Amino acid sequence: MGDVKARLTLRDERAQVTRRRIADTARALFRTRGYGATTLQAVADEAGVAVQTVYAVYGSKAGILHELRDAVLRQPAAEALYEDAMEETDAGRKLELFASSIRRRWEFGHDVVAIHRDAGATDPSVRAEAEHVLGVRRNGIARLARSLEAELATGIDTAHAAAILDALTLAEVYSELTDIASWTADKYEAWLGQCLKDQLLSRT
Repeated sequence: MGDVKARLTLRDERAQVTRRRIADTARALFRTRGYGATTLQAVADEAGVAVQTVYAVYGSKAGILHELRDAVLRQPAAEALYEDAMEETDAGRKLELFASSIRRRWEFGHDVVAIHRDAGATDPSVRAEAEHVLGVRRNGIARLARSLEAELATGIDTAHAAAILDALTLAEVYSELTDIASWTADKYEAWLGQCLKDQLLSRT
């Protein structure tokens, strides 16, 4: 019985390694060749598996992208920092924690956001998923903006604050500053935290 269980465990581990290799390979190809130009055969060849294996594991390119997207959404460190921000009573520190959560999320997955945008241009199912993800993001930002209401600068209401939070924390901004301007992730995080405080909080 123990030998059977050990064999099943080993088989599961190998399946997970194969699954991860396929996803990582697809991510690199989607990023360099484009989502539309990447075939599952190309993914299989680069990953060193049969194309039938790719189909069996993911079913389609959209299936791979769905897993990549979920990995970006479900980051325990980023989620924990966001919840810490929501519990923080000092407004300045709250925004610093939020900036740190955004840094962690985009440091891991800003390229997946770009891939998702590229895929949505040609695949309606991906486009619908993108709208859902955008809604989740905006709900989280609106929740944060409401928690800052008493500390906002004169003339800024929670809707205005949410718009600023949304614009400054886009993955495209992270990509521009780190990939193009060669900022470190630490520099981005410090800039974002300070920028949010300057834009949103009362100076009194």
